[in-house]
Amino acid sequence: MITKLLPPTPLQLWAQSCTSVQLAWGALPHGPIELSASFGDGDTRQVRRLHPGGPGAMTIGDLPSATKIQLELSWEGGQGQFQTATLPAPPGEHLCRFATVSDLHLGAERFGLLKTMRDPTDHPVPHPLRCATAAVKEASDWGAEFLVIKGDAVNHEQPGNFAMLGHLVDRFPDLPMMLIPGNHDVDASGANIPLAIGKRELPYVRNIHAVQLRGINIVGVDTTVPGSGYGSAERIKGDLLDHLSAQSGPVFVALHHQLQQGRLPRYWPPGIRAPHSDLFLDAVDAQPVPVLVSSGHTHRNRSRLHGTTLVSEVASTKDWPGVWAAYDVYEGGITQTVRRIEHPPSAQWNEHSRGAVWGVWSMWSPGSRTDRSLTHTWQESGRWRLTSPAAAGGSRGA
Repeated sequence: MITKLLPPTPLQLWAQSCTSVQLAWGALPHGPIELSASFGDGDTRQVRRLHPGGPGAMTIGDLPSATKIQLELSWEGGQGQFQTATLPAPPGEHLCRFATVSDLHLGAERFGLLKTMRDPTDHPVPHPLRCATAAVKEASDWGAEFLVIKGDAVNHEQPGNFAMLGHLVDRFPDLPMMLIPGNHDVDASGANIPLAIGKRELPYVRNIHAVQLRGINIVGVDTTVPGSGYGSAERIKGDLLDHLSAQSGPVFVALHHQLQQGRLPRYWPPGIRAPHSDLFLDAVDAQPVPVLVSSGHTHRNRSRLHGTTLVSEVASTKDWPGVWAAYDVYEGGITQTVRRIEHPPSAQWNEHSRGAVWGVWSMWSPGSRTDRSLTHTWQESGRWRLTSPAAAGGSRGA
């Protein structure tokens, strides 16, 4: 068993957006907790909650953008304090918000390098389903108008796994969704994927599929190679470029496989290999509209620029750190905030899963806060400008 018993995650500043911040921890006692934020000339916000004990996270919102914030989390017998700043809001009117989830792996029972980690609790709902359900609910409660599921929604291409996925999507009939396949969804041959998932009959994206929200065009693309863990963009590249060239505003491209920066993977699992990945991004970056490309697959949080195109990876819902991604769209830009799942039974499992790969997973998967919390501003030149939390006055942290 390549796992390690780790001390609980220390209290940390996990995420920040233009109007909110999120703290997370590995162990706090049962009882009431209060998170307060102070800013300006004595303005404050407070959030109170009864904590069941153990790991968790807490978000405080309704904060002014680009503002220094003094945070204090109090619980019976202790408190923690942080100084940070909210991100600057892109210029113009706020237009819409949407969310993504990645790598749900519904039907999985174990985790880790040798698949030896099991849920230590006796919770009646399997950990992949309860984490995914909590993530979608929290995204919906946050106000997401659209949800993108970025692949590996199921652990195997099997009827029982697809039935579980149907149960999940049917719980949120009023939340429009896009479902993109990942390698686990087609790990047999790809021929066994249902034409539609659940009673709402949500289809998997095949080739490309686009949805227009106010201020942004969301495009899902299928990069799977049935029976393989690798991905390929060659099949969809021409159609995607044609679609991008016909747009007049920003585009969010969602896919499952990450775009590798080399022929050989620098980390597991392998995705879309170079030179194909670089040529694909070169072609995307040459389009006249700004594009944000976001993937899953690696179960980690990272971001980088390829030319002027932002490329992000967002971690899984069902293992450490257990997240979903929130996007706010403005006339002049977009923000990405990767949020921890706050549902206590889900947080308990995700905290436990830190011990995978002899504890290396606890450091590898989260990425830095600058990978997770980002503001991109649309410029008259037609490109994005990246503003990190550090530039906004916050401190960089894991």
